[in-house]
Order: sequence, then C-alpha cells, then structure tokens
Amino acid sequence: MKFSFMKDVESIPFKIGLRTTKTVIAVFLCFAIDAFRTGGVPFYAAIAAVLCIQKDMENSWKFAKNREIATIIGGLWGMFYLFIENTFLSIDPEIIRELIISLMLIPIIHFSVWIKQKNATYLMCVVFLSVTITHGDDVSPFWFAGNRILDTSIGIGVALIVNYIPFEKLRKLRDSHK
Repeated sequence: MKFSFMKDVESIPFKIGLRTTKTVIAVFLCFAIDAFRTGGVPFYAAIAAVLCIQKDMENSWKFAKNREIATIIGGLWGMFYLFIENTFLSIDPEIIRELIISLMLIPIIHFSVWIKQKNATYLMCVVFLSVTITHGDDVSPFWFAGNRILDTSIGIGVALIVNYIPFEKLRKLRDSHK
C-alpha cells in the first residue's frame, strides 16, 4: 500500500546544497576540535555552527556577532547568579529557585535593550537558563559557564572559517577539469 504523499516525495529531486554541505563540515569540525579539549561540550559548538552558517558571509558575520555577544553576556549573567546563589543563598524549595531564575530574565532583557542588542536578547536568556538550570549543581558551575562560552566561540569560529571557504568556486574549478 502506497500513501498518496509518497508519490509527491518521490518526485522531489534529492540534492545536497552548498549551505547543507558547509553545515555538516562545520559541525564535524566542532566534534573533531572537542576531541582535543577537556571539559568541552561539543553540543554547544555544533549549535553555534549550525546557526552561523548562513547563505553568505555578511549574514554569517551578523549571526556570529549576535551569538557571541549573547553567549558572553548570558554566560556572565549565569555566573553572576550562581555566584550569588552559592555564596549567599540556600534556596528551598526548588520552585522558589526557579521563580528567582525566571525573574532574573527581567534585568537580562533590559540589559540587552540598554546595550542595543535586542536581536541577541533571546540567546542571552537561553544561555543564562542553560547555565543556571542545567549546571547550578555542578562542582564548578563557573567552569561550566566559561566552557559554555568557549564552546560556542569555537562553533562560531569554525562556522565563519568554513563559510569563508569558496566551495562554489572550488566546485566550478573541479567541474571545468572533468
């Protein structure tokens, strides 16, 4: 039995585009770099690479700048919160801690507006939440936050380098020699 939508899917030509190829290469390079690091989480580098591979270098630079700024600021806010919590507060029950973390989004959002980085606001919040929610109980949440920033920076750098490589010109050069 064949489903009606399968007929439509079969007629779609399967072609791997240049942006897809660059994304795959960038993500793999993030994994390869992580193999030589200690304490890194290649997941964050891979996400940054996927986001920063864009159709052209201008857009890649724009995404990379927003991602880097957001990661640094969100990571610093997360470190600040965890420092205050670990030094001065013992928050129980957990729902109160989660309320405080949620309320911390207010100054982060206002800070992003104040520094004129509205496009990076959501990423600042995501990084802050990543640091405070998933790693607040780590032996060293500051080590995690620092590595989180470094992982993302690696992904951004790899994406920019891969996106800069003139694959289209290389492909045309290869095809002209066939």
